[in-house]
Amino acid sequence: MNLMKIAHVPPVVVEVSASVADAVNAMVSNKVGAVAVVENDVLRGIISERDVVKKVVHAGRAASQTRVADVMTTEVESIVEDTPPSEALQIMIDGYFRHLPIVDGKGKVLGILSIRNFLQNRVEELEDSINSITSYYAADGAGG
Repeated sequence: MNLMKIAHVPPVVVEVSASVADAVNAMVSNKVGAVAVVENDVLRGIISERDVVKKVVHAGRAASQTRVADVMTTEVESIVEDTPPSEALQIMIDGYFRHLPIVDGKGKVLGILSIRNFLQNRVEELEDSINSITSYYAADGAGG
């Protein structure tokens, strides 16, 4: 499995100078749970729904008045596109991450991988397996 085939590509990004409201609008518009925060096309952080709830809503801050730079996660783990899927998943599990940016050698975000991407891919694989088995038994005359 190529991670770029299951990741959200192109990635949803906001500039480091954006407001949290801008980031939330990007998340809602693109139906994603996190956006990469970039400066000059280089990954600088990530802001997720969880960050917004904990660091903005719970703290009583105004989303339109709060910059993503003030609340984003800056210690961002990222991977390159040829990272083996099992390694990417293990990084996410070990770090309790729901989202993992995929970057190139210069730090440009190529895509964002989510736990949902892995789950959706696995469901599709299982459906294919079930369909293959069903087709086999149907062609074999009811399994006989």
